[in-house]
Amino acid sequence: MADNVFGEPITNATLEGMREYACRRGQIERIDRARVAMNMKNAAGKDVKARTHAEKLKAESGAGIATLCLVYNATGSTLEYVGQKDWIGLMGKSPYPPLIANGQWAAFLHVRDPKIQWGSSAAVVYRGKNAGGTNCDWMLSWANPKDRVTWDNRVYTEVRKINHFNNGATWGEVNNRLCATRSRFYHKDTWNGCVSMISTGSGIFPIVEGILTLENV
Repeated sequence: MADNVFGEPITNATLEGMREYACRRGQIERIDRARVAMNMKNAAGKDVKARTHAEKLKAESGAGIATLCLVYNATGSTLEYVGQKDWIGLMGKSPYPPLIANGQWAAFLHVRDPKIQWGSSAAVVYRGKNAGGTNCDWMLSWANPKDRVTWDNRVYTEVRKINHFNNGATWGEVNNRLCATRSRFYHKDTWNGCVSMISTGSGIFPIVEGILTLENV
């Protein structure tokens, strides 16, 4: 397990140990695991541990502008990292976790490039499954600009078919939507039974929080 994911994975065994699922041994479905993960989003202080880790990364980076990113998996299955896009800035010390188990938080830092000094604007893509088992790609994007007179922080998210984000033209469209308003502190997308929510604070060291889950959770 990567050192920047937090919380015990929520699996069939987790649910079988719960009174409300004890009689459903062998009949637990992905949507059940997703619901329990959402209900246990802050269990055992795992959300606090993730945020503390992101704050530590920020302090160690010394960056003048940085985006503290937290991603929670409540999809009922493990999420796999499949890609990213840097428009402005670069990854901090801790990389995107390759896997985020159901019920886990991931924490990472994106910082401005010291050679360019423009801010932090990027996207990450994780692959998971909808309730029926079809693979889908969840994309989370954020913009944390240097220019605070004209712009404030913005976020944008999409869920699409696998490999949808594997080309430059699509990334251009995503960036246009991300930058379509002067500020956007929350965005949500629902597609093919999948739900993605992202939020941000203001300021040059915002917490960006992504919640990846399923419909009817």
